[in-house]
This record gives sequence, C-alpha cells and structure tokens, in this order.
Amino acid sequence: MFLSDIFEQLTQGELSQLYVGKVDEQGIQVCDYPKIVPHVNLAVTELHKRFLLKSGEVVVQQYDQIQRYYLKSKYAQTNLESDEPIKYIMDSPYQPFEDDVLRIEKVINELGEELFINDQTEYWTINTPSFNSIQVPYPEKENQMIITYRANAPKILIPNLVPEEQEVDIPSYLLEPLLFYVGSRAFGSMNSDNNAEGNNYIAKFEKSCLKISELGLDNEDNTANVRLDSAGWV
Repeated sequence: MFLSDIFEQLTQGELSQLYVGKVDEQGIQVCDYPKIVPHVNLAVTELHKRFLLKSGEVVVQQYDQIQRYYLKSKYAQTNLESDEPIKYIMDSPYQPFEDDVLRIEKVINELGEELFINDQTEYWTINTPSFNSIQVPYPEKENQMIITYRANAPKILIPNLVPEEQEVDIPSYLLEPLLFYVGSRAFGSMNSDNNAEGNNYIAKFEKSCLKISELGLDNEDNTANVRLDSAGWV
C-alpha cells in the first residue's frame, strides 16, 4: 500500500481530533510529516517484529580466529567505506547487506544442514549473544554459513517524500493495527489529558494483532531455501 492511503485513514480516523490530520484542514500536510512519519516508521517496525513479513539472508565466511560474527554492514564486502580488516559478510552490489536485522531465525552450514541455535543440550550449538550476532564454537576458515533473519522494512525518509509514490511494506490485513499504533504514539506524546486515549489505542493494537494471529493470517513462509543449491553447496 502507499503512504497516502495510510494518511487518508489517519485523517478520517485516529488523528481526526488532533492538531494534525483534521479533515476540515485538508488532512496531513507537508509540515506535518516530521510529526507523523516517525510514528508510521515505528509502527511498521513493530509489525515486522511481531509477524514474519520479510526475511533476509547473508552468507558469512568463517575465520579460525573469529568466533563472534556481527551482521553489520561494516563487515560487508560491498561496503567500500568500511576500514574493517576482515569483511566476512559475502554480499554483492546487486543485493548489499543493509543493516535490517530484527532477529536471527536460523543458520545453515556449508553442507545444507540447519544448525542448533541456543540449545545448551547440544554439544555443538550456535549462540546468539545479541539480536544481530552469532557465536560459533569452533570456526574453520574453510567453512561458510548462510544466516536467515527476520528483516525490517526500509525506513520512510521525509526529504522529498511523495506519499502517493511511497510504498509501505506491510500487507493490507495489518493496516488496522498500524493505525492503532500510530494513534497510541500520537496521543501518548501529548499532555497527560490524552494518555488515556493513547492507552486505549495500544490496547486496540494488541487486540488486533491477537486476532490476526488467531485467524492464521501470519503464517510463516515455509518455502525451501535455494541459495545453498545455487552456490553449489549441496
């Protein structure tokens, strides 16, 4: 969907009583973008945290002397501005790594085998000390790993923003909770008289997300990973 669709819904609904988004003042204007767009960005990120809407993959080259690998763009081979001596993220100019990690989902070795993650009952397990790093117990320079992660959506940037052309990376069934989340942020950032309304919207947001899960609309994509095949690993 486009940002203009979200702005129209906010104008008619959640923000209709505020100083921005009033219908009689022609809705959300350019001067309102700095007040509204950050709320939309946070709402989109929250929905990508709750639901597996987008996934990313990176291939990481192991090194004998490195146990902990960070999924940060400064370690990406395409990042020519980074002065890191070892760049172990094997991305490409056509698909550069973009620092969009929300959570690491799984790790596959060079044999195409999925590895255990944070399973202390297993002798050889990958640990995730942070949301964007993995710790390999016995790294070997001959080995590579493919890491699948839950990815965030691109951030909406305010400069030169055209709402009618700006796509927002969520499915239509998540429009309602997005609007509720923006409403909670907008009212919550005001004086204490509006805190109750902000709390009301966040309760609506939680209820809407729960309903989506109960309806099974958030089923994760079980499509097989083919990057290992294309890389000649299996």
